[in-house]
Amino acid sequence: MTRTGKAGRAPGAKRAAKAGPRRSRAAAPPRTTTSENVPPRGRQTALTARAAVLVLAVASVMVAVALPLKIWLGQRSDISSLVSQTQQAQAKLGRLNAQDRRWQNPAYIESQARKRLHYTLPGQTTRVVLGTTSTGRHRTAAQGAVASSVPWYTQFWKSVETAGAPTSSR
Repeated sequence: MTRTGKAGRAPGAKRAAKAGPRRSRAAAPPRTTTSENVPPRGRQTALTARAAVLVLAVASVMVAVALPLKIWLGQRSDISSLVSQTQQAQAKLGRLNAQDRRWQNPAYIESQARKRLHYTLPGQTTRVVLGTTSTGRHRTAAQGAVASSVPWYTQFWKSVETAGAPTSSR
C-alpha cells in the first residue's frame, strides 16, 4: 500500500507531466462576457468606502478651519477699528498740542482774558453793551427812546414774552 498525501501523490514523488499545452499562471484565461453579467458603466449610485472617507476628511478639515478663520476675521475687524480710533486720538492730540502752544504765548493769554473775562489793563475803560441780539445789531436811539417812554412793568412784561418766544435758528 502506497501512502498518498493531500495532493493525491506520495510525499516524495514528483509530479507527473500532463499531456497537453501548458499555460502560465501569469495570464488569465480569456473569458467570454455577455451583456447580462456586465454592470452599466455610467453613473454609479453606490458610494464607495474610499469616497466616503474622502468626504469625511474634507468635512473634518472644513470644521477644523472654520472656527480659527472666524476668529481671525473678527480680530482683523477689531484691529481696523482700533487703528481708526488711534488715528482719531492722534488728531485730537495734535489739536490739543497746538492749543497748548497758543496758551504758552502771553499775548494769547491776554487776548483771551479780555475776551472771556472782560479784563482790562490799568487805565483802560471797558464798556459792556447789554441787550444786544444774537445778530450783533445794537438798538438804535429811537428804539431806546420808545422803550423809556413806556412804564417799567410794560417793559418787564415784554421781556417775559420775548424770553418765552422761540428763537429762529439759522
